[in-house]
Amino acid sequence: MPNPHFHFKQFTVQQDRCALKVGTDGVLLGAWTNYAGAKRILDIGTGTGLLALIAAQRNGEAMIDAVEIDDASAEQATENAKASPWSDRVRVHRMDVRRMKVSEPYDLIICNPPFYAGDMVPADDRAVAAKHEAALGFKELMVVVNASMGAEGRFSVILPTNREPVLRLYADAVGIRPLRRCVIRYLADRAPKRVMLEMWRGAPVLEQDEVTVEEVQGTYSARYKELLADLMQKF
Repeated sequence: MPNPHFHFKQFTVQQDRCALKVGTDGVLLGAWTNYAGAKRILDIGTGTGLLALIAAQRNGEAMIDAVEIDDASAEQATENAKASPWSDRVRVHRMDVRRMKVSEPYDLIICNPPFYAGDMVPADDRAVAAKHEAALGFKELMVVVNASMGAEGRFSVILPTNREPVLRLYADAVGIRPLRRCVIRYLADRAPKRVMLEMWRGAPVLEQDEVTVEEVQGTYSARYKELLADLMQKF
């Protein structure tokens, strides 16, 4: 059973009512994302509010909108935001992001999306919405990103390596291309399982990077600890 709360150095995430708990993927995406210069940030599918809160810690000026479709998760994310040091800058919206009307574009959009394509479907409907693309497919996600992101904006996302070509296909169709790419190995001697992408409207650059979480079971890599040093209490 996951812990009902997760303590970071500067904030605490309560998660007992959330469909998607705090995990390595979300923390890594939050740590790897470049927040420089962003005045308006959108977190799509915020879950516990984790990415929105990391964004608030890493960027001391930005206003952050966090969108969540699940009622209980949105309620708890709101509570987590209000209990944080950045309650004046993080706003949680319980809604379907596909229906969101954006009056002012975002400088940065972050998303740990539902990315499984029907395999290993869990029995829990809330878990399906949190983890499986039936709730928000990559094509729909990129339509939302395209409509919400400013001309100079950036999009930061994490997904399984085998799903990367699909997302990049839909991203390219709306003129959003890779700027940075980082593969993730959970263990040094295993193949990468996840990839993080930073995308923009400019020409593709694709700066390549790699992060290993554990060198061996139970021993975190120096790079992983460096990325998370200001976030995790154990580093």
